[in-house]
Amino acid sequence: MPRWPFALAHLLACLVSCVPDAHAASPYEGRWTENPAWCRNTRATGTDELPITITQRSIETFASFCRVLSSTRKGGTWVLRTSCRDEGQTETEPRIPNKVTLRLSGNKLWLHDINGAQSFTRCPR
Repeated sequence: MPRWPFALAHLLACLVSCVPDAHAASPYEGRWTENPAWCRNTRATGTDELPITITQRSIETFASFCRVLSSTRKGGTWVLRTSCRDEGQTETEPRIPNKVTLRLSGNKLWLHDINGAQSFTRCPR
């Protein structure tokens, strides 16, 4: 029996495992809060003292939801171009464009956007 099917299968497995994951998490992804006691809170707990949740595709706070349109990294800083909808806005109202700058240092995140600058602590997973 020829050995090439085994060699081909081995080569394909290596290629697949060697390709970087296009959906690997960015270091800024996670739940962040001004007050670590809020980390245990969820929408189901009925409080507005919620962490913000940041993913590669969105930023969600208690009163707003932003869709991430693009992300650019400059050293240890990320600049996200977003399109946001605030609490009370209808689907027909235009989204608000927002530039969000994120800077990380360990479990600390500094966020600057149209509302000003804030610092957050990462919630445990």
